[in-house]
Amino acid sequence: MRRLTFMLAAGLLAVGTATTSAGAAGAGTTAVHHQARCASGNFFHVTSNGVSYYLGTPTSLPAGTAAILKPRQASTTAWSECAFNGSNNSVVLENRGLALTSRASSGGDVTLTPPGNSGNGFASQQWIEDAAGPMITFQNVKTGLFLRVRNSGPTMHQTVTTGSTFTVWLMF
Repeated sequence: MRRLTFMLAAGLLAVGTATTSAGAAGAGTTAVHHQARCASGNFFHVTSNGVSYYLGTPTSLPAGTAAILKPRQASTTAWSECAFNGSNNSVVLENRGLALTSRASSGGDVTLTPPGNSGNGFASQQWIEDAAGPMITFQNVKTGLFLRVRNSGPTMHQTVTTGSTFTVWLMF
């Protein structure tokens, strides 16, 4: 697989701006603004025995809820993928205002929490994409763990987890 800087619905997109601001940042200082570009309506799924399982959220979406596998494309499986031009070239995946968040332990549920760090997401909400065509893996910036389906799955409504081995997701 090859690493893509940013994988969005329409393909590759380099984002961000750097501006010089003598007044606000001080004379001769360069202020760098990390600007996000988001693509919405991305659907990620895995297929087993001819059945597709979509990365999604429960219909009721309180913060702290775990991401789950769902049977079809819907608003609960449509992800906004926001790319930033920071040093790690990561994306934040959001659904209805909450971001996929990795916990520190392998095997822990991936939860949905409000995006932090002024909308750029905390490191636990940033995922480095590795893609080849429609196949993608996601590795968390903070934990180094991969977004994956549990060893016992996939099954419908099963929670999504993190681990040291990856799941290859397909994107629509």
